[in-house]
Formats: sequence, structure tokens, C-alpha cells
Amino acid sequence: MRRLPAVLAALTLALAALAALPGAAAADEPPPYAYHRLDRVGAALARDPLFVDPDLAQALGASDRARLRAVLAGTAKRLGTPAYVVVIPNPSESESQGRDDAFLFMLHDRSRRDGLYVMADGHGNLESEAFNVPRRGLSALDELDEEDAPGAARPADSERPFDGLADRIVRRLDGYAAAPSASPTMPRLYSSPDPFGQENTLTPDEPEIKAPLLTGLLLAGPAAAAVLYWLGLGVLALRRGGLSRPPNRPRTRRHDQARTRPSIRWLRRHGAKDLERLRRLLTTADSERGRAYAVSAYDAAQILYDDAKDDEGKAIDLVGAIVLARQGCVALTRDIESPPSPCLVNPLHGSSVVRKRVRMLEKDHGGALPRQCPLCANCRDLDKRQALDERRLLQIPGPDGHRPHTLVPGVWRDAAWGAHGKTFLPRVMRYLGVD
Repeated sequence: MRRLPAVLAALTLALAALAALPGAAAADEPPPYAYHRLDRVGAALARDPLFVDPDLAQALGASDRARLRAVLAGTAKRLGTPAYVVVIPNPSESESQGRDDAFLFMLHDRSRRDGLYVMADGHGNLESEAFNVPRRGLSALDELDEEDAPGAARPADSERPFDGLADRIVRRLDGYAAAPSASPTMPRLYSSPDPFGQENTLTPDEPEIKAPLLTGLLLAGPAAAAVLYWLGLGVLALRRGGLSRPPNRPRTRRHDQARTRPSIRWLRRHGAKDLERLRRLLTTADSERGRAYAVSAYDAAQILYDDAKDDEGKAIDLVGAIVLARQGCVALTRDIESPPSPCLVNPLHGSSVVRKRVRMLEKDHGGALPRQCPLCANCRDLDKRQALDERRLLQIPGPDGHRPHTLVPGVWRDAAWGAHGKTFLPRVMRYLGVD
């Protein structure tokens, strides 16, 4: 303990010296090793269109790998462009910050090879991007996977994420190959990860306040260093799980947590992606019965998205925009006049496949909710597994924190996200003041 003041003083001087160095707060270039993984995968794909990371070697057996190589060759021939499959972990500490779509865009940029890229991550989730592939309606294929073949984008059993992985990848490849021919197009990444190694870097101070900040650091150095020291210990304890957590609270995967407790930024990003998907599909889909619904859904979703902006008080409207955009895609791809209502446990899960009584919803969130609740494939048996509690409900962000979507008053709760009948979209249009 006698050395603590000396250590604190040294830390203070180091902080001041770092702050005084121009450009020290945030380097313009990532470290040279930042994208070695991408280069390694790109080099491997140049030799073999199937890449399985050694850490996920158990995901695909020898027969599955041989089958996928044969399917990849056939898919590439049908598409007229290369097709690749990458099976690799993608933790949040990676160069893509755990975002599978960003990983594929970065892999394409580094390898400079157009074609179809399909990725399976360490949780068995599938992501795909088509770069200059001569097919139309590709922006809706992810939606098709999730709606028409429940569990295709995600494993049916999160405890066994690689069961049936080869089958799901084959369905994804076949879906792209079977799409109608069209001029090649490039997908769009709506938000990019922070530069590698700068995920937690603060924005540099403006020049006019930098000098006073340095003066304050030098004058209050020991106290500031002590605060930083204890704050650092607190952050480390939190990251290691040292701080207490509510009893019996389950650990959730980052992807699932984002879908259950989304941030405004998450909702904005996915709202933009789903709106663009519907917009592109409206220009390419040959649909008659579903077009009227899709056009109205697009108009309503665009109004909701533009009006909500980053207002946490309107976060549920962003959820509504995502739901309507996805329903519009379903109406077009299935050519149906009225798409199924979304899962009432979490509307971000996608279309419902069954209606059931749900005890928890009846007990605590009844009232306007229907007796028979629409449920997606992943939620249809939650009662049987005794796993349905309030933590599984979509939690809407707001100024006072998150709360279940079933407790947020307004048109979405009143209409039960369309579970009460076929008046959902007209009610939303009236809510927006649109005839």
C-alpha cells in the first residue's frame, strides 16, 4: 500500500502524456494484425469454397462436408457466380464485433471476389449476402427462410445448434439458385462496426476545451487516477460476472438479448434494413394478391420509421415499422392478401404458425390480448417447457428503461399486433392519419 501514491502519480502523468499526444486518443489505422482472420478465410476460400474453422470442426462431419461441396458446385453453376460457405465463430470481440452480416461484407471487401456468401456462426445462426449475383428478390430470402421454413435462419434447438446445419445451408443455397434471373446487384450494409481496437474509444475533445482538460488533469491528477482505478475494477468485475445478478436469471446469447431487449440503435438499423428489403422486393416481385397489402405496409412503415427517429418514447413505433415491413415481404413472396400476424410473445420473432392460450399472458397481460395468442415456431411449446416468463417478452426501450411490449399503451397493444382479425393495417393507417 505504501507504493499506491507513487503508482497513482505515475498513472496520472501517463494519462496526461497520452492526452498531449496528437492522435493518441484514436488511431486512424487499425493495427496490422486486425484483419488477419479475414485474410486467412479469404485465402482458404480461394482453394476450397467450404471453410470450416477448426474451432467448429464438430459442426459438420465428413459426409456433410462432401455433400456441401457438391451442392456448392451445383449452386455456382446455376448462379453463374461463385458460391461460398463459411462456418466460423464470430464473438463480439472480433473485427466485426459479432455481427455476421458485417463479417461477410468485410470478407468480400478483403477477398475482392463477388458471389454468394453463406455463413454459420458459433451459435448455428445463418447469414448470407449476395454480391453481384444475377438473381432478383434476394433481399427477401432471409425472410423466406425464417417464415416459410421456421428455424432455417436459426437452429431449432439452441442447446444443439449444429443439428441439421448442413440441411439448413443446402436450403439457403437452393433458395438463391432458384430465384428468378435479373441484373446483378450489390447489397448494402446499413451500419459498420467501429474500427478494430477502437470499439470503446471516446470521441476526442474539441480544441477549445482540450487545454483546460489537461490543466484539470494535472491539478486533480491523483484524485482522478484513483477514480479511474476503482472504476476500472468495477468494469472488470462486471465483465467477469463479479457483480451480483438477479437470482435464477438465465444467461442469454448476445443475438437473442438484442432481439428481446433491443436498443433504439438496434431498432433503427434493422428497421432500415427491412424497409430496404421490402422496397426492393416491390420492384421485382411478380405478385398480384399480396401487392396491395405490401404497398400500404411499406407506406405505413416508412412513416413510422421517419417519425420515430431516435425518440425513445416512440421505440415501439420502430418495432411496428419492422413488423409491417416484414409482413409486406411475406405478402409478396407468398402472394397472399393478408399475412399472418407476428408472434405475440415477441413480434420481432416473425410470423406466427399457431394460436394457443398462454397462461402467463392471460394472467398478467390480458385485457386487450386475445385468448388464443399467435406464436412463432420457437415459442409454440414454451408453456410445456415451463420456460415462458416475462423475460421472454419483447422489452421496449424507453426513457425509464425497458418494459414488456404488452404493457405499452397504444395502437399496437389495442390491435394485439393484428391478432384480433384483419383490421390491423387499417387501424395503423388511421393511427397515422393516412386514408
